[in-house]
Amino acid sequence: MTRDRIKSVAALALVAGVSFAAGWLAKGKAPEAAQPSSYWEEKKSFFDVLGTYASTVMIGDSLTDGAEWKEIFPGVAVVNRGIDGDTTAGVLRRMDGIASAHARKAFVMIGINDFKEGRTVDAVFQDYRSIVSRLEEGNMRVFIQSTLLCNEAKAAWISCAGIQGKIKELNRRLSGLASAKATYIDINAGLTGPEGLRPDLTYDGVHLNGEGYRIWRDEISKFVLAD
Repeated sequence: MTRDRIKSVAALALVAGVSFAAGWLAKGKAPEAAQPSSYWEEKKSFFDVLGTYASTVMIGDSLTDGAEWKEIFPGVAVVNRGIDGDTTAGVLRRMDGIASAHARKAFVMIGINDFKEGRTVDAVFQDYRSIVSRLEEGNMRVFIQSTLLCNEAKAAWISCAGIQGKIKELNRRLSGLASAKATYIDINAGLTGPEGLRPDLTYDGVHLNGEGYRIWRDEISKFVLAD
């Protein structure tokens, strides 16, 4: 399938998904969690079977998945456990593949896909608490990165204006999870402006360009590089 064809099919699927979710919400019901994609299943299987040891593990969705973390932090034994399209519920279903890295530090950033599916802040926050608890049980120092805001002008395709408030409320609650074992890092501080994610740092209102990843790196460097 050509790249343009893939994009067209993906766009149609997205529109259908948004319409489905809107219908459920109009009826006052929360949509069921989306079924994992074949890509999600493939990545989970790889992590479960071929996962390797590392000092640092990066956990999240497409924003994490799309980064070359070994190039961002050369000299650091870092593995990427991001999966495009993932949710907090999805992360909980693949904790074994995350724990297999036996990392000392875990950096988590996820949540926007949950809200795209119509989930509530309460549900996402409860999943997040479970994720943090599971990571701590694995003797990892957890770094909770604020869920990245979207850009309302560029991300109408995920109804950014409608979920922006949920992201902000989730981040407010996540900041309260900071403890002796967990650190909260507000990566939005350098990446956002009045309309959410800065338009110069994104092509579609959600995903980052190179400069966006540079800023993200700078926000977490001291935590990644610390002993």
